Amino acid sequence: MKIKVKLVGFSEVEPLIGGKEIDLQLEGSTFGDLLLHLQRTYGESVVKNLRQQILRNGEEWIKKDDLNHSLEEGDRLTFLQMMGGG
Repeated sequence: MKIKVKLVGFSEVEPLIGGKEIDLQLEGSTFGDLLLHLQRTYGESVVKNLRQQILRNGEEWIKKDDLNHSLEEGDRLTFLQMMGGG
């Protein structure tokens, strides 16, 4: 299944995956399958850094420990770095 992954605020990870957005061909259909694919392709440190806030298709939040959360063909997952400030 094809999905798009976008990174917001992960400047240290972007060079490792080749940019702020990547298109993936994913085997499987869950958030856990996506994390496993990212780990196998880019390394465990990338996955640990990405597990902050995850937004699916701009409207649905995925809990970072909800590995069974279903994904569908064409989904867009945005990984957002938690930022402080005021």
